[in-house]
Amino acid sequence: MKRQLDSLVNLFLVSAVLGSGCGYSHMYLFHICLVLLIGTSVILYLCGVQQLFIKPKILSSYFFLVMICWYTLGLMWSIEPSYTLQYLVYIILGVAIVYVIVGRVVSEESYQSIYDALKWVFLAEVVIAILEVFTPFRLPTSPFSEYASLFDRKATDFELFEADTVAYFKNMPTAFHGNPNNLAVVMATILPFFLFYPRLLVKILGTSLVLMIIIMAGSRGAFIGAVFGIVLYWALTDFRRILVLAVFGILASFLLVASIDKLKRSDNMRVVEFAYTADVLMDYASNDSKKDDNSVSIRQGLIKNGLDALYASGGLGVGGGGNQAVQESKGGNGAEGEISAMHNFWIEILVESGVGFFLCFVAWYLTMCFKLFFIYITTTSDFFKYQAGALLVSFAIFSVACISASSVIYHLPMWIMFGMALALINLWYNPYPMAWFVENESLPHKNTMEIT
Repeated sequence: MKRQLDSLVNLFLVSAVLGSGCGYSHMYLFHICLVLLIGTSVILYLCGVQQLFIKPKILSSYFFLVMICWYTLGLMWSIEPSYTLQYLVYIILGVAIVYVIVGRVVSEESYQSIYDALKWVFLAEVVIAILEVFTPFRLPTSPFSEYASLFDRKATDFELFEADTVAYFKNMPTAFHGNPNNLAVVMATILPFFLFYPRLLVKILGTSLVLMIIIMAGSRGAFIGAVFGIVLYWALTDFRRILVLAVFGILASFLLVASIDKLKRSDNMRVVEFAYTADVLMDYASNDSKKDDNSVSIRQGLIKNGLDALYASGGLGVGGGGNQAVQESKGGNGAEGEISAMHNFWIEILVESGVGFFLCFVAWYLTMCFKLFFIYITTTSDFFKYQAGALLVSFAIFSVACISASSVIYHLPMWIMFGMALALINLWYNPYPMAWFVENESLPHKNTMEIT
């Protein structure tokens, strides 16, 4: 029975990666697997085989219970309780993923089992994304697919665009996530697992493919996050490389500055996009965008509306999902006022949960990074060094890349990242953590696994 339950857990986590890519309308395979997992767990609990509640031994694991309680309390001062309830459901689903992982991991073998299942589904997504870039292949659930309407998804009407724009969209990957920005965030987040991989061929090939997907997705935020992650990886593995990188960076900067005007006039829209990255960052930081309908000015308008609402709330926040109500009350943003998501996860947390919880969330995030860093620099185990290093850089990349997506609160791979990090830390500090299954497998001695 335990083996079947473990398989169901792995299927549940795989379905979380598949997300909207495997489902009809708003019903996904993930929801079905969640119901099956809950039902199976309750039955096993009633039979006395499994614990119903998980009791992690590190305090960081309890943060998400505080999160649920705070957003629930937020219903009392929410400016739009219906949005807050919906937002709370997203959080509960995400937290379920976290605690399923934490409860499942009782040894290095059980962690490796989850890692292997996730590894193959993420590799499949990389392959699918590359196919979408270089071939006519497209997942039918993608908004760029002609079959999207069969799955009750909104299909893109290419007749509204010019030929060069259509060509731009035709090779823009979306894979399982139905949105190029969301895909780019996922690719940036898994990049460190290629960077830290011990085999050079896998390291180079995987990194190249992931960067290519991010560029073809047109996500500047994810690209900047990926570059930041590569620099951090070099700093962690060999600090001397930073000196070489600095010299290379200076030379590359001179070449880039010398050719930037030519790149901005390129016929390739993606080259133009990334040539303007520095201008976009300066506009974003200076609150001085020259156009009212471009990406930067829209994001600036969203942030301003949100911060004004936060100030009006006295710093308490507008409640989970309340940002959408704020933007709608201002008429929305964009050419037709159709954009109401914050498009900045950190500002979204600040505006909706308030200053106090925002500071708690940042403190928890930094604590996780510190613990992963501590494991990385102290362990002699290849298993812990690989996982801790990759997760640490993933956290760093995600902190930057997450601003590319409209919102990541329902971005299930983020919750998987949180769960894997907590499980690894729990396993490191407590080699025999409390599991949710009474008949625990025999636990090996710590620091014996090899990376596969």
